[in-house]
Amino acid sequence: MPDFALIALDGAYHASVGALTDSFILARDRIEQVFADSGPMRMETGLRILSIDGAPIRMADGRPLEVDGAISSTDEHAFVWLPAFRAMGYAAMEERLERGHALLGWLQQQADRGAVIGASGASALFLMAAGLTRDIAVPIARALQPVARALFPRHRAEEQLGLADHGDLLIANGMGNDLALIVRAMERTLSPDVGRWLTSIMGLDREEEELLASDPLVARAQIWLEQRFTGPIGIQQLAEALSTSQPTLVRRFRKALGLTPKSYVQQLRLQAATRMLEKSNRSIDRIAELVGFSDSRLFRSMFRQRTGMAATQWREAAQARRNRPG
Repeated sequence: MPDFALIALDGAYHASVGALTDSFILARDRIEQVFADSGPMRMETGLRILSIDGAPIRMADGRPLEVDGAISSTDEHAFVWLPAFRAMGYAAMEERLERGHALLGWLQQQADRGAVIGASGASALFLMAAGLTRDIAVPIARALQPVARALFPRHRAEEQLGLADHGDLLIANGMGNDLALIVRAMERTLSPDVGRWLTSIMGLDREEEELLASDPLVARAQIWLEQRFTGPIGIQQLAEALSTSQPTLVRRFRKALGLTPKSYVQQLRLQAATRMLEKSNRSIDRIAELVGFSDSRLFRSMFRQRTGMAATQWREAAQARRNRPG
């Protein structure tokens, strides 16, 4: 399963770096807790701290931060996090963007491969320079507005916007919104339950929703499937991972949730596809591939059956809602 990547940039703030590293620890604890009764099981997703060239960076307070390696064109990540850092004015930011040319191309690659990309504070300027924010509103705090407008006069830099959610692109105007952003990313890349659980642990003001079944076997199956639904899924493999038989798993799954594990996977895939249709410009075929359908015709058929409209119609309706005045 693709790892998470934290891109270490000189001048990064500890709080913004820690927003991901601490959330990752909590997410891992949650998954281990769910599987506690069935023996030790660790979260398959890892977290790598990378810099542009593989060298340590200096944090905002001057302390060094060791990294796991350099960004590479062969990387494939589920979530990429660019923490907030000290911008130090127009000239310094312009120089950083020029020196970060390799990072801009790498970010474009990650976006093309389906990664969720998150950025905070001045890191949003790297997304703008990489061409990932065309035609969308970018949250830029008041103090950074002059720099953003000087560097990118044609981009929409919104001072009043705290957090922008564009599906696979999540942008916070600063550290105050970092945790909320990362929770959304984890809902999409790890498990909806993990995201909601983090919300409750962190004390974020958000309506709670019970997502896991009360049956512990089914709850473990849900977590297992939610971490793997974009790839090939074998129900027998799932049953073996949970030390049960396939008939027992299917029977208890159906009793707890009213659907089979296979139907649950299709539901997860269609939910992910719906978000991409509403908040990205990816082609229908590419979306089908990213959420786990090997046959885009099957995806189109299932989407119409589930929603009552074609995928293209769903996208057009979502765009019309966004453009509606008021």
